[in-house]
Amino acid sequence: MKDDVSAAPYLLDCWYVAAWASELRPGEHRKRVLLDRPVLLMRGAKGGVAAIGNVCPHRFASLSEGRFEDDLVECPYHGLRFDMEGRCVHNPHGDGRIAERARVADYPLVERHGALWIWPGDRAAADPARIPDLSLLETASPDDRAPGHLLTKANYQLLSDNILDLSHADFIHPATLGTGGEIARAGARARLHGDIVTVEWAFTGKGMAMERPLRDGAEVNSRFEVTWYPAGVMILRNEIGPVGDGGPGAARAGVHIMTPETARTTHYFFENADAGRRQKLALALDVFEREDGVMLEEVQRNMGDRDFWDLEPLVLSNDSGAILARRVLQRLIRGERAHSADGRRV
Repeated sequence: MKDDVSAAPYLLDCWYVAAWASELRPGEHRKRVLLDRPVLLMRGAKGGVAAIGNVCPHRFASLSEGRFEDDLVECPYHGLRFDMEGRCVHNPHGDGRIAERARVADYPLVERHGALWIWPGDRAAADPARIPDLSLLETASPDDRAPGHLLTKANYQLLSDNILDLSHADFIHPATLGTGGEIARAGARARLHGDIVTVEWAFTGKGMAMERPLRDGAEVNSRFEVTWYPAGVMILRNEIGPVGDGGPGAARAGVHIMTPETARTTHYFFENADAGRRQKLALALDVFEREDGVMLEEVQRNMGDRDFWDLEPLVLSNDSGAILARRVLQRLIRGERAHSADGRRV
């Protein structure tokens, strides 16, 4: 089936993570491509944050290559200066007059849960209340945080699929996160609440390979749950407890956030919410780079620029959560496009 959102592959009226807050200290600026848009992220001297277009409207130089001082960024090519709202406020040429159109795009940017959230769509609809609740990441001291970021050469929906189908762990991660086929056999149960998708696996067995020596092979009750928020924010929770005691077991959680850089590359942001964050960050980086990342980039190469649905993928029982999330996102993008078309006709 042809996916008619391929001409506009992104949901725009949505909050995306542009960076972890810790990536930007006061007085620093950082370039990042988000949803095919060159963006300049800035943190002012007093700690405020902003996001503007990174391309100077004069001769299209990258503002990120220029100085950022006194909350102004200077174009490195001809010296125009722009404030944190994207307005040109200084023209060193001639009489210094500033044309009305001497500005770059500016985007709503909110700092919350240790992340910088950008809204690429209609400014009037940018309600911070729509940011997913990731308060599970917050700690008494920011120094306890251990956020990760990787740039992966694969479409953001492929990365979301990877988290929404945890059965892949039995085959890609057999020595670490795999369960020897237990999670694959358990089957996934997916449900939809509004635009939020939740998928769950529950089973009794030996559990993850890397934890089995700690239990001397004893069986445990395992439960994994992924909650997906459009367009690619996911919370992964799991509980592991002794068989027969009826208790919920030890609970753990983490977040996995996919922000498209381009249609074929993705900013992958992640962090664990429980103890030992730094050790788990090192493990996650190692496992993803050596195993998931290699697989996903190979999948993208095989797909090329062809649409997911045009390739008529075989659908298995473990795909229920990923397919449901794709359908929700497809519906939201179509609705957004229809609304924009109606507005143009008025």
